[in-house]
Amino acid sequence: MDGSPTADYLSFLLFSSHIPPVTVLSFFFLGLFRIAPIVAFAPFLGSKLPQGVKIGLAISLVLLLLPQIISTAKEPVAFNMTFVGLSLKELFIGFIISFFVTIPFYIAQSSGVLIDFLRGSSALMVPDPTMQTQISSIGLLYNYMLIVLFFYIGGLFYFFDGLLLSFSYLPVDTYLKGIFFASGFPFWKEVIALSTKILALSIQFAAPPLVAVLMAEMFLGIANRLAPQVQIAFLGMSIKSLLACALLFAAWMFILQQLGKFSVKWLTDMQRLFFLFS
Repeated sequence: MDGSPTADYLSFLLFSSHIPPVTVLSFFFLGLFRIAPIVAFAPFLGSKLPQGVKIGLAISLVLLLLPQIISTAKEPVAFNMTFVGLSLKELFIGFIISFFVTIPFYIAQSSGVLIDFLRGSSALMVPDPTMQTQISSIGLLYNYMLIVLFFYIGGLFYFFDGLLLSFSYLPVDTYLKGIFFASGFPFWKEVIALSTKILALSIQFAAPPLVAVLMAEMFLGIANRLAPQVQIAFLGMSIKSLLACALLFAAWMFILQQLGKFSVKWLTDMQRLFFLFS
């Protein structure tokens, strides 16, 4: 399938009349198998939307990306056992991409849950409609703010750039190389390196309230030694919660800046991971 997508969607399809309709249909379904898991799990694409809406969104995205899918493919694909194998490969790639796309949002959630746990309010769990989980109140706040930041900094464009690159580096008609599953393959080394940063980043984004809680614990311990008759356990819960919220409010703009920078860096790292697919 030689050629390249043009700026005009219709003209590309018209000038690609030499491609059999069956091949175009097979490429459409292969692209759908890669994009469907991303639409199903990515919070910024409405993972909690009704199933019919998500299917329609996935089909719309595949139609938009179809010229790129066709132009990067090298061989026609018929509806046979080869198509079944390529479909499984596309589902695997889609789940990998969706996993990495959701990691920043899980990190933001973990930061909020950590803050609520240390300030003694982890019992208050609320449903998060974007991640389909039960999380703490500050974890929900962090997640919502990261979704807003994601759109504000143009994260959706970074994401679609990476998705286009994934079709360039690993076309729908190409199987993964056998060495891809080797333990020493560069892709898995990058995955391990990024995974080790998750806990550290969660603590970093929760650092200001954590410092406030730890300082409150230290001073309450000193007060308990000086005045054992005071009920420090009951007094400390309110003090820790108030100090954590106060320092979170004071450092809120800094936390948002760091979340935005981290999101952009993570998306650019994802594009590098797509290159390692090939």
